[in-house]
Amino acid sequence: MEILLKNVRVETNYLTAGNYTYGTETRTVDILFNQDTIVSVRTAGETPDKNRQVIDGKNALFLPQLREMHCHFDKSKLGIPWTPIEPAATIVERFTREYDYLESAPLSFDERMKNLLDLELLHGATHFRSHIDVHPLVGQRYLEGAQKVLTEYTDKLAYELVAFPQHGLLRSNAYDEMKKALQNGASLVGGVDPLSLDGNLEKSLTTTFDLATQFDAPIDLHLHERGDNVRQTFAKIIALTEESGWAGKVTVSHAYGLKDLSASERKELFPRLAENNITIISSIPLNPVIPPLTELRTAGVKTFIGCDNIYDCWSPFGNGDVLDKLNRYAEIFNLTSQQALTESLELVTNQPLIEPDGWVKIGMPANFTLVDATSTAEFVARKIPISASYFKGKKVTID
Repeated sequence: MEILLKNVRVETNYLTAGNYTYGTETRTVDILFNQDTIVSVRTAGETPDKNRQVIDGKNALFLPQLREMHCHFDKSKLGIPWTPIEPAATIVERFTREYDYLESAPLSFDERMKNLLDLELLHGATHFRSHIDVHPLVGQRYLEGAQKVLTEYTDKLAYELVAFPQHGLLRSNAYDEMKKALQNGASLVGGVDPLSLDGNLEKSLTTTFDLATQFDAPIDLHLHERGDNVRQTFAKIIALTEESGWAGKVTVSHAYGLKDLSASERKELFPRLAENNITIISSIPLNPVIPPLTELRTAGVKTFIGCDNIYDCWSPFGNGDVLDKLNRYAEIFNLTSQQALTESLELVTNQPLIEPDGWVKIGMPANFTLVDATSTAEFVARKIPISASYFKGKKVTID
């Protein structure tokens, strides 16, 4: 069935006075879509209503699908009465305590994961990339649990599942379980600190790339390495990306250590990341380890944002709102102009917005967001709640 969404606005250009950009120009359109794609985009009033369901967009701003690019379906404590996180001196102590807690959590995996999904859906995200712990202690249980829950959300969201050796690919002897996870439906190969956790840069990363090339799967590594460790690690990642022909298929999450590099080192490294189409994903931490994201973007490196921890054994914080993270990013990096705020939305949509006819095109998936804002810049800066999100042509609601 085709649906006609009438009277919505798409941004087409910037409004300027001299050197000052004070807003965006918009075009009011009617958008015809079905459960798969955008069928037509026409000036408002040009499309007949006959024999179609009609929705009045009420002059809302029409924006792309919001994407949550880094979360953990299996770690959430949402729905469990408040407890602060337990102290842990090392990452090993942290994930050991986490495993013990999750194995005896007072709320089921299914309920905790649904609480996380429903919270993020409420804030408009309809695409998720989640890391799922895979190691000999849990086997495939967490992956299978996540896949089971996701069968109930097929009409609300898209997802990517990362097989994640949280306890160390080498340290926990997770290779066989990682292979099983990729055979069982995980779509990306995860990884974690090859030096400070696995203790063997060469073997850890070559094994990760071996899994990726075996299963023709992209990579998404958690990298917390600092100082000289990060220098060695990024050099090896780039070398293996080039050797494997894996350009465009490698992501580094967190990448805290990029903050430790000198200006000259960044000037040399960042263009090489861009040349190999290596992506950086950040959860926008407030502490000093946040990587230099605006420098990365200026160098042409693709960057995304994810919520990461949302009340779990690692952090008591997190509200499941990617727009809140984007707003924090804009404030930290002093992105106050109309253009900078508008362009920042790409970090949670992967879609440039300003085009003469509007960003939305015939044939695009019918996944989009409606917002009662004058512009994208206002949406980002003022954290305006979404009016509605649509996935596969259907308005997303929370049961």
